[in-house]
Amino acid sequence: MKKYNIIFILAVGLVFNSCSNELTAPLVFDVKADAATTIINDTIVVKKATTLNFNFEGNPQFISFFSGEAGKEFMYFNVSSIPASEFDSCFLKFDVTPTGIDGAIENTLSLLISDKFPGIVGIAASPLFAKDSANIRNKQDYSWTDLTSACLFPTTTATKKSVKLDMMPYLSKNIALQFKYQTSRNDVDQPKWTIANLKFVRYQKRKAAVEVIASTLAFKPFDILNSTTAYAVSGAGVWSKSNPVNLFINTTLAGNPLNEDYLISTPTLINPVTTASTGALVKNLSVDVTTFSTSYAAKGIYTATFSASNRNYLDSGQYKQVSFIVKVID
Repeated sequence: MKKYNIIFILAVGLVFNSCSNELTAPLVFDVKADAATTIINDTIVVKKATTLNFNFEGNPQFISFFSGEAGKEFMYFNVSSIPASEFDSCFLKFDVTPTGIDGAIENTLSLLISDKFPGIVGIAASPLFAKDSANIRNKQDYSWTDLTSACLFPTTTATKKSVKLDMMPYLSKNIALQFKYQTSRNDVDQPKWTIANLKFVRYQKRKAAVEVIASTLAFKPFDILNSTTAYAVSGAGVWSKSNPVNLFINTTLAGNPLNEDYLISTPTLINPVTTASTGALVKNLSVDVTTFSTSYAAKGIYTATFSASNRNYLDSGQYKQVSFIVKVID
């Protein structure tokens, strides 16, 4: 009996080991366009509504297909931001104009940026002056980067300057802009500054430019020298955002106290995914599929992606994607 038991145990062990090896085998996956497909410079060229065929190779347990059409783009699947690699460029643009006494304008305006600042949390009806003022002055934890020198702000009255700053390093980050107004002379009128047409402009590959305008950035004013009216939105020496197209800080007449006032945007992702993407399930454990067919209804250039995976209780997950550029013509 012992002999047969040993044989039985060995047989079961071999079966279990075989299944275990299968479940933990490395994922192998590739996709080939049908031989009759027209491919020019690594781009599949197909007419609208024409069937496009693909053949699968390998051992994936699951395959999903993302056609590249709106709402079906793999790059937008399960992510909050559009990958930075998808952009040719991104800029912050605005026009800035000072009004005041020449000699009292220079070095009164600066621009900083942070991807760690939590935002101004208080409001006039529920002020949190101590917390907000401490956060604003905290340069170490919130890593404010000074962009002022790149802006080349004008130093003479009524001189408009158009500013254009590279924002590619800040894609996929929650960034806050800080306009700081600080004066050092009150023997003359303290200057007014106007910031007009502020916007981020993203230039994504194969897509039209997208603008993120000032009104969506939820700017908040803060007077760090006056705790009683720190969140005021109008008055002398106060930032006004009543018209987001023309943000400005008012003149303070000669003889009045000096100013240190901030206009800070709410932390914002400038390249968010606005429409989540979903893929079509092509293969699962219960359906064995070796080919797939699709077609496109509208002309354009699409990135078609097959996403394959193996997932089970012995394997936390293996993934591989195979993509094609598809140009659809009339």
